[in-house]
Amino acid sequence: MEITKEELKQIIDDAVKTQLEAIRKDNPGQQDPTVAQSTTDLGTIMSQMGIQFNTIGNLLYTDKGSILDNKNSLAPWVKLSPEMERFAKGTIELIRTRGAITEAVQKQLQENADPLGGYLVPEEFSATMVQYDTAPAVIWPRATIWSMNSDKLGMPKLAQRADKDATDWDHFAGVVFTWTQEGVGKTPTHPGFEFLELVAHELSGFTAVTDILLEDSSLNIMNFLTGLFRRAWIWFTDKSFFRGNGSRQPLGIIPDPAVLTVNRAVAATVTYADVLAMDTKLPSVFDQGAIWLCSKDVMNALRGQVDAVGQPVLQQFYHTGPGGIGMGQVNMMLGHPIVMADQKTQVLGVRGDIILCNPIWYYIGDRKRFVMDISKDFLFQSNQTAIRVTGRLDGQCAIPEAFCVLDVVTAGS
Repeated sequence: MEITKEELKQIIDDAVKTQLEAIRKDNPGQQDPTVAQSTTDLGTIMSQMGIQFNTIGNLLYTDKGSILDNKNSLAPWVKLSPEMERFAKGTIELIRTRGAITEAVQKQLQENADPLGGYLVPEEFSATMVQYDTAPAVIWPRATIWSMNSDKLGMPKLAQRADKDATDWDHFAGVVFTWTQEGVGKTPTHPGFEFLELVAHELSGFTAVTDILLEDSSLNIMNFLTGLFRRAWIWFTDKSFFRGNGSRQPLGIIPDPAVLTVNRAVAATVTYADVLAMDTKLPSVFDQGAIWLCSKDVMNALRGQVDAVGQPVLQQFYHTGPGGIGMGQVNMMLGHPIVMADQKTQVLGVRGDIILCNPIWYYIGDRKRFVMDISKDFLFQSNQTAIRVTGRLDGQCAIPEAFCVLDVVTAGS
């Protein structure tokens, strides 16, 4: 129960007077400190009581956190320690509980005591939900999305090999032309083909809400849950485009065995040598539109590192508006933008903690994007409304060579 400042001050002051009177009686040779402060000040009395304190000017600082005015023994407290404040409040509660309170106080109407007027002042309530916004989707807005009319979508694929290795690239899937002399037979050539297939997988969730909550809540629960579940569904599917293992879920960039990889120069971190090797490994045909994907801890590991000519590896630009107000931050590395993907890429030091890719070559098969169904019949006997969230999709790297992942393996090992 809360008490007023006046009540708290009164009980503390009364307690001090009682303590000082007890000290005076135990030391009959001393004068009453409430009468002759100059003879017996609070510091002397506190020392006799064994209270540890420091003195700064007229103020006494106890080891428990109280501050007392040495020149005012009648009302010495400048600041109460947590222990003393709890003692005072507990004493007030005890007095009120046992009814030992003066008639004047009983008749005083006040907000801090419910029976004396507190019930007349309702608690303030704001019909809003406190929540922070999650980071926006990373792959969804940058990938190529294909609508699916059934559970499978197949498409032929030219068997290109765009690896940067000097003799291994094959932009034309085996098509080779030769220089020939007049009258000499021509060398046969033909392209190779592969098949890309997207299979819709279901991602779902379920919950139930009591009908009483739906009826009585000051918030629109259904609107709130619709927005919350939709954001969560997008976040979880976007994460699967990074880490999905391909078994009844999308095949993510990081586990895909066909993507390009670079072994890191130093274990458990990311260095300039790593990002330079990754940029070299990614075929130049994918440079236009390529981005770095990493988490904040990777960016912090790269801060302060410099290239061969002493220039910062991580380049940061800050947009400002009128009056120098910050408008945002742009991070670049080796000419490619850095996109934050916290909790989607791996943690620092693990395969996939940083990715260089052209995400347009990640294909998403969209059979049924987020759907939220509501039923009042399923849990009718329990007076609950059932809520089901479903969605069906697939995803994979259509051109694995457009993705370069930093591996956990250390170069030279």
